Amino acid sequence: MSESSLERMIDIFDVAPVDSASTRFEGDSDGGGRQVVDGSQILGQSIVAASKALPGRTVRSAHALFAAVADPDRPLEFTVTPVRAGRSFASATVLVAQGDRPCVTSTVLLDHPQPDVIRHDRWTGPPVEGPEAAKAVDMPLPGRELRIEGIDDYGNPDEVGPPVIDAWLRYDAVPERDDLRRALLSHFTGHLSISTTMRPHPGIGTSQAHYTVSTAPMGIGVSFHDPVGWDGWLRYHHESTFAGAGMSYVRGQILTAEGRLLASFTQDGMIRAFDAKGSATSMPAKARL
Repeated sequence: MSESSLERMIDIFDVAPVDSASTRFEGDSDGGGRQVVDGSQILGQSIVAASKALPGRTVRSAHALFAAVADPDRPLEFTVTPVRAGRSFASATVLVAQGDRPCVTSTVLLDHPQPDVIRHDRWTGPPVEGPEAAKAVDMPLPGRELRIEGIDDYGNPDEVGPPVIDAWLRYDAVPERDDLRRALLSHFTGHLSISTTMRPHPGIGTSQAHYTVSTAPMGIGVSFHDPVGWDGWLRYHHESTFAGAGMSYVRGQILTAEGRLLASFTQDGMIRAFDAKGSATSMPAKARL
């Protein structure tokens, strides 16, 4: 397996067609040393697959449900099925499988962006101090810098605070192609949402994930609002509005350092206790994502 890096991740997003109709694609994975594939990586690949199957349009939203774990040592197979391709809007489903085993289904909306009729796109929430005041975080991916504002250790079960995390990201390079930029923006939407949900609850944190609690993203939705070019830092604002019944819900926004809103996202996550046999209640351990 090749070493993880930003360059490799962008190459992984760029799935390759395997038929002349450009409805079937194949892609690799980077498990980052784990035997699972990040759902947000597959979401990014699905965005690129839909863009290639319906060329000339821009992806405006994508919603993925993660049905089963994907093995990073096996290729991913993407089948794009257009639902409708009108003069402006188009939609498609993307089925991701490994052999005869479906792993992920995504629904993608595309269109031709139009001139503004009305516009508001500025962040109106609490002020932030910015990336210079944020703490550097070791989440290895050469070519990416990550800082988190106002938190010493986002996975520490003893560090309690409101269910909000502001993360600042900066990439050494931004892809030239629009579909790859959207895939890259989507990639980080799966990384900190469950940590955000756990923050208000003493004695539980993501450092315990897969040891004393079973956690996994079960669904991610991302909506792109504006041309997704940027330069410098990006801010991923996470806010958890619900946790209970073995699930969590987080909503978030992706903004430039200047406050321009590029995209919004949501995540439905699983947070469940292990039973006496070491499996998550109501879900086999092998189904964790």
